[in-house]
Amino acid sequence: MKRFVFSFVVVVVSSFAISLFLVPSAKAQGTYTAATCNSSDVNAVINGPKHTAVNGDIIQIPAGSCTWTSSITVPPNIGITIIGTGTPNSGPASTGAGTVNTIITGGGFTMHPTYGNQTSRISTIKFQPGTAPPITVDGTCTASGCPNLRFDNLVFPSSWASVGLPDASVAFVSNVFGVADHNTVGDTDPNPNYMCFLNIGHGSWQGVGSWGDNSYASPDTFGTVQTFFIENNTINYALVTDTDIGGSNGGGARLACRFNTINSINAFGVCSGHGTDTTGRPRGVRQWEGYYNTGTCSNGTVGCGSAWPGRGGTGMSFGNSFTNTGSGFFKGLADLNPQRRWRSSTYGPCDGSSPWDQNDGTTYFTGTIGSTSGGGSPWTITDSGSPGWAANRWVVNGSPYSFHDVTQNAGLEIGSNSSNSLTTNDYTSGSAGATNPSLGDSYQILRAAVCMDQPTRGAGLLITGSISSPVLASTGKPGSAAQALDPIYEAADNVGNHADHTIVGVTQALIANRDYYTESINQTAQTSPASPFNGTSGAGHGTLANRPTTCTKGVGYWATDQGNWNQSGSGGQGELFVCSATNTWTIYYMPYTYPHPLTTGNIGNPPAPPTGLMATVQ
Repeated sequence: MKRFVFSFVVVVVSSFAISLFLVPSAKAQGTYTAATCNSSDVNAVINGPKHTAVNGDIIQIPAGSCTWTSSITVPPNIGITIIGTGTPNSGPASTGAGTVNTIITGGGFTMHPTYGNQTSRISTIKFQPGTAPPITVDGTCTASGCPNLRFDNLVFPSSWASVGLPDASVAFVSNVFGVADHNTVGDTDPNPNYMCFLNIGHGSWQGVGSWGDNSYASPDTFGTVQTFFIENNTINYALVTDTDIGGSNGGGARLACRFNTINSINAFGVCSGHGTDTTGRPRGVRQWEGYYNTGTCSNGTVGCGSAWPGRGGTGMSFGNSFTNTGSGFFKGLADLNPQRRWRSSTYGPCDGSSPWDQNDGTTYFTGTIGSTSGGGSPWTITDSGSPGWAANRWVVNGSPYSFHDVTQNAGLEIGSNSSNSLTTNDYTSGSAGATNPSLGDSYQILRAAVCMDQPTRGAGLLITGSISSPVLASTGKPGSAAQALDPIYEAADNVGNHADHTIVGVTQALIANRDYYTESINQTAQTSPASPFNGTSGAGHGTLANRPTTCTKGVGYWATDQGNWNQSGSGGQGELFVCSATNTWTIYYMPYTYPHPLTTGNIGNPPAPPTGLMATVQ
């Protein structure tokens, strides 16, 4: 988080205006207890006839086990608390849900809060499987922010995995800030199915547009309240997050996973997210943070998926500890893979042919496919003629060449070449949308240096337009989003034995020490300013006193004894310093207050994004 100096203006308000502001509403908020946990009784104190909920209400559900035939929709534009009966956990000393005595089968809640409402909260309920996701919260953001939401002390058993929910998710949350804390998700291995806790989107960032467009056009909000936090949860055999809400409220997700316990990490990862590739118009995950989580991998068949999103967005990873048990093997923290390099989407393939990417506009070769082999693992494509290319003529790290199949309007990144054949980097053979070149297809060799919304890219130009016809807001036509480089940083993570990497680019478009700065596997803390990290490349961690005295621009250092954001009394602090110029360290990022203030009391509405800032290097 860059440090800023803010200027404030004090406004004198007349006593008359204040008196108007303090006039009570016609319907005062209160606490209302349902007669039983039955749907009809709970609905009677939310939608009448006993009471119609207003902003700030607390709805208490008695203990019991009740079966519902559908979910309850809360009146729109209000924030209320819905809480079951039990002994909830709270505070950083506990993880997962407490004792929950209210059990609902087959139903749940839908909420539509608006910025300015009281915090929406669902707490102390066990949700048993039904035919639809038990929780959906779709907020309305404004230029001042998004409504607050808290989920806590909720229990979701693994039996949800066999229901066939959309994206296997039990909760869908969009256009909200807030926290999910002290929940327990999963209990036994749901193999061969899986379940996901939260599917997150910020489709209308600051109340502008849809599909995550403005989230991608707006600056990072690392270390601020303007994201959705997942903390102090216990996750068993389940994915913590996904970010592929398909409607206009999806896309552009910003999330922070911290201080969670993940037992038996899912094959799909920990806090994961989609890219701008398979969900149509919605954009991929925009921003992620992952720190001080612990987890175990027991999957010895296919291994455990990467912890963090790899298909899009920029992020921060610090102080996590993931270990293997039995024959399990944890692969790494993130595989950075912009999938439009090998599959098409609403925005076309990222192979130099789509207007959305940063292309050099040159057609380097045109030919016809004479034969193919390899079936995508990878593909080898032989030209029908004899072009006489020099070995690996079409291989450049950091700005790769691509094979563009003109006939199919699809592409693949070139990994190597001989005098008349191209071998591609097709990382996921057989996946839906993957390019499958055919004999006789016309092709070109093109070049896209940067894919729109690829990992490690941040704010760019605003896109608008319909679901089928997106355009740049500035021109009314498709064009490069011109997104700025926004590197990923990683340090102080323990990924256990058998790990292949911490964070790695699985495309030539993403390279170390430009797009991402990471430590080596299980790198130890500094023993001196020169070891094991000397400031030349990558990243390091340790006390501020052991930070290297010299540094190369871009490298990072996680100073473990700095910061006061962690107010729990345990679990570690930390601030990220980045080398902003040769031998010059500048503070870059500090996590947001932990525990999240919503877990200890209503913090009110998140502040509006600041304007007119002056940056001051500390």
